[in-house]
Amino acid sequence: MYPVLFEFGSIFVSSVWILVSLGFLASGIMLVRLTEMKSMKMAFLVKNFFTILIWGIISGRVLYILMNIHDIFANPVWSAPARMVGIWGDRGFEFWGVVIGIFVYLYLAAKKAGENTWRWLDIMTISILAGIPFGHFGALLDGINFGSETDLPWGIIFETSSVPYTVPIHPTQIYALVYSIIIFGVLTYIFIKKPLKHDGDIALLATISYGIMRFAEEFVRGDEAITLFNINITYPIIIIVVAIAGISLAIRYNRLTFLTKYYHEHHSKTH
Repeated sequence: MYPVLFEFGSIFVSSVWILVSLGFLASGIMLVRLTEMKSMKMAFLVKNFFTILIWGIISGRVLYILMNIHDIFANPVWSAPARMVGIWGDRGFEFWGVVIGIFVYLYLAAKKAGENTWRWLDIMTISILAGIPFGHFGALLDGINFGSETDLPWGIIFETSSVPYTVPIHPTQIYALVYSIIIFGVLTYIFIKKPLKHDGDIALLATISYGIMRFAEEFVRGDEAITLFNINITYPIIIIVVAIAGISLAIRYNRLTFLTKYYHEHHSKTH
């Protein structure tokens, strides 16, 4: 693959950084277009855009550090501060951290400004989905987030020292690229052409669909997983996020009335 696109002496340009930058550009363009299309206040977006971006970067980095705390504080310990901020070297960002940081700030800022918070979350969700495929393609070029060994005919071989397999492996980056494009296309069409009943439904559907696909992808990943008490930490994070989104969506469409009915019936019997 091509982890380095350009190299000038000791200076090199990483393919994953170029693709991530293009992803941010695509997200920004989509954000502006949807803001205009949905007649939202451009002044609010302009005022908060860079702060939203900074929140996403910081939260994504913080979660990455927490999930890789042993590597960050490995010997020599005195160099740990440099490793904490050494983004260019390890390219370490946790996707869910970026999303959470962006959404938390956007929600608080929109609520403070009296804006429609849920509609802004929908717009931001579609915008983020527009940039995600670039990141997956960058991962393919860089040889990260690789898959496990496979006998399937579409298995690929990475000729790089960063991938410990010399046999065909699952092209997990391509899997992720395909399902992220499909999710983006379907939800964008719904958001623009077939608006749902509630503002915020798109954000919840995106969380559920992307989370489920990311969960499934983990079963064919071959890179080293981050564990806590011998459990792949990705699993509980995705389960919690998807469960919260799923319950929220079910409540919105009155799909949990049977729980309320059961509670009232049980409560009346005990009294």
